[in-house]
Amino acid sequence: MYPPAVGRQIDWLPGALLITVGIVLLAAQQLGIGGEIVVLVIGLIFSVAYVATRAYGLLIPAGILSGLGLGILLQNRAGLRDTVEAGLGLGFLAIYAVDRAMTGARRRWWPLVPGVILCFAAVEAGVLGREGERFVDLLWPVLLIAAGAFLLLRRRG
Repeated sequence: MYPPAVGRQIDWLPGALLITVGIVLLAAQQLGIGGEIVVLVIGLIFSVAYVATRAYGLLIPAGILSGLGLGILLQNRAGLRDTVEAGLGLGFLAIYAVDRAMTGARRRWWPLVPGVILCFAAVEAGVLGREGERFVDLLWPVLLIAAGAFLLLRRRG
């Protein structure tokens, strides 16, 4: 949708980054949140930089660090299990979703692979219990084999 910021004036970016960091740190201070927010803040900085430039190279750390940071924050503050894996997985899925929404690109589907695997692992570990874990441990390699076979056969057809 928007071209990269090459040649565009984005001299407002440093100010926007400082405002983002200030808002997040002020909110963290008011909520009594400590060092566990650092990863999320770095992810939000990359997010603002991506919005300003539309550079795909900034979207990747924005998604990964924001998702991971949110997972860390939820696990430490809300006491939820397996949110780090889920947050990281959602971060990868967000990379694909934002890129698709902003550019319409279908060819950059790679974030779906780690995103689905990490979200699946988080759900499996937190929801299914021991018996479910054993079933999923057997199932996911079979799914990977099937997906690989599909990709190989699709190329031939």
